[in-house]
Amino acid sequence: MKSIRIWFDGLGTTFNMHSNFITDTLKKRYNVILDQKNPEYLFFSEASEHYLDYPCVRIFYTIENVVPDFNICDYGIASSLLQFDDRYIRYPLYLVDCYAPYRGDNYALDLLRAQHKHENVESTCAEKTDFCAFVYSNQIAVKCREQFFYALSDYKKVNSGGRFLNNIGGPVENKLDFQRRHKFVIAFENSSTPGYTTEKIVHAFSAGAVPIYWGNPEISREFNPESFIDCNAMGLREDGDERIIQKIVERVKEIDQNDVLYRKMLSTPAFTKENNVERQNSAVEDFLFHIVEQDIGYRRNRFYIGERYERRQRIGNAFYFQCRKLIPARDVAKRVLGIR
Repeated sequence: MKSIRIWFDGLGTTFNMHSNFITDTLKKRYNVILDQKNPEYLFFSEASEHYLDYPCVRIFYTIENVVPDFNICDYGIASSLLQFDDRYIRYPLYLVDCYAPYRGDNYALDLLRAQHKHENVESTCAEKTDFCAFVYSNQIAVKCREQFFYALSDYKKVNSGGRFLNNIGGPVENKLDFQRRHKFVIAFENSSTPGYTTEKIVHAFSAGAVPIYWGNPEISREFNPESFIDCNAMGLREDGDERIIQKIVERVKEIDQNDVLYRKMLSTPAFTKENNVERQNSAVEDFLFHIVEQDIGYRRNRFYIGERYERRQRIGNAFYFQCRKLIPARDVAKRVLGIR
């Protein structure tokens, strides 16, 4: 079995480099060695400080709303709706099982539950004791998310179980258990770009709730529009619009007050026929194998223009990461000195 040396940089503390969809896939064909000093293949993200120090084949991977820069990477794995021959593949976060920010999360099991959520409507309905769930920890996000939370709360209490806008006495430990008892789940992304779909809508489906979704304007390519409330399709934009928000609230009220309509949405499959999870997982495997099987894996420009570009990038990165380290200290100083 062929041996290959790989390394990961900047993929976060919840990423297990020993077991994830990349490592596990490559282990099917190769003896995978984790080598920080001299890898043949580096997987890195926008949070990586050191990727330019690695002259090897670079594969950019992100779960964020970021487009790969193919001047600094040879290949890219992200959620954007791009086409770049064999250098890029779309693999949205909801298909990935190696991130679990909440205790008890299991992305692979959540995905499986979402695929079968329409098969047990009676038992699902029996679990519903509350109206709507809202679980977020990030306060710095789109304006429309907070606006919608308050607007819907004027109709019925929306239970906020995250750190942001918490109104139940503290953050929940298990997101799925919390969402499962609610009829609806507010599933708003942090930003909106075609193709950018995270775990939020899948977690809502997994809990047997009707997602109230905002984010990817192309979401109906992946998920059945009859199974959730598509706020993008109803005209909601990032900066919010009271008229549109009230229109969405009225739609939620209509479904909430009509048991037949609610059950119909629960009994509708979450995924479109075109969104084949197994096919996407197989495509990612082929993508990774293709990178390794090539005689020359490099695809970026590594000479002259490429070198000049990386020099500029190195300067920009140094400034950016230094600022990130300085900002918290500056904020602490402001609070101590009482400066606003």
